[in-house]
Amino acid sequence: MISIIIPTLNEEKTIANCLISIRDQPESHEIVVVDGGSTDNTAAIVRGFSEVKLLRMIEKGRWRQMNRGAMAAEGQILLFLHADTQLPEGGLGKIKAQMAQTRVVAGSFSLSFDHASPLLRLFARFSRINLSLFTYGDQGLFVTRRTFQYIGGFAEIPLMEDVEIQKRLRRLGRFVKVDQSVVTSSRRFLSSGIVRQQLLNTGLVLLYHAGVSPYRLKRYYP
Repeated sequence: MISIIIPTLNEEKTIANCLISIRDQPESHEIVVVDGGSTDNTAAIVRGFSEVKLLRMIEKGRWRQMNRGAMAAEGQILLFLHADTQLPEGGLGKIKAQMAQTRVVAGSFSLSFDHASPLLRLFARFSRINLSLFTYGDQGLFVTRRTFQYIGGFAEIPLMEDVEIQKRLRRLGRFVKVDQSVVTSSRRFLSSGIVRQQLLNTGLVLLYHAGVSPYRLKRYYP
């Protein structure tokens, strides 16, 4: 079984579409939503999906929420999915097929956006490259439960937890890319400006790889 773990914080506009994209998958799965103290209707919307397990935390923090969800999950494979991201049709089946390969310990999908911008399509093409520099949490990271427990889960850092965990995972075995794309929200790009947001994203990742603390980087990524 695959456990899909979704951290949320004020995601009333996106969470329903995310859950629907999972609910329609035929493979055996469970959905665990871990809310970090939403003040909107996120929790009420989640409760409308009777099959979803909802956990509520006083303290927010994506790394904290995802680790908590993993503790409550029962599946042998863990998929960490953002609340503004939708799985493609047959996505869970693709995960199971990839994880059945020799020495595969983790992987992700590639990315597409919900806005028909040529620039966003261009940026999304880089997500097909199987390197940590082009692979992030919004692509849907999946890992075996055994491996996740072995490495101690996500690091307790406020930013780049998705990049940091890959460093450890890629040392243990094969990290794969599924030949399908998840669809994620372009809201941050449209709000901040597509080029400006991409330059910020790229700059922060390069600085992190250069050794700058994620606590310092968090100041520039609200």
